Amino acid sequence: MERFFQELQNRKFVVPKCKNCEKHIYPPRNFCPFCNSKKLEWVEISGMGTLYAYTINSGGICFRDETIGIVELKEGFKILTYIGKPIQELKIGQPVKLEYIEIETKEGKVTLHRFVPQK
Repeated sequence: MERFFQELQNRKFVVPKCKNCEKHIYPPRNFCPFCNSKKLEWVEISGMGTLYAYTINSGGICFRDETIGIVELKEGFKILTYIGKPIQELKIGQPVKLEYIEIETKEGKVTLHRFVPQK
């Protein structure tokens, strides 16, 4: 996960991809959970996807009372993510795209990802 967050600071969304079975691995880890191979390479995703599900994050530590959702990426895997738009502007199956945001933490500014509806 360390490399994932380091790359986000450079505004790159990268994940491991298995060289054996060709599947993307998210959340990132040092082995493939599909075939148990350790032959991985880090690849950048397209940043395009489809909104699979969404809800209001009523009890979270971060992004409390804001919209979060599951996005199915063009690469074929799903991620839980901050959506960044009011729930009234969303619908299942809607095309979404990757954006980067900076948030302030105790340690300083941190770059994170979110997905927003495509225009």
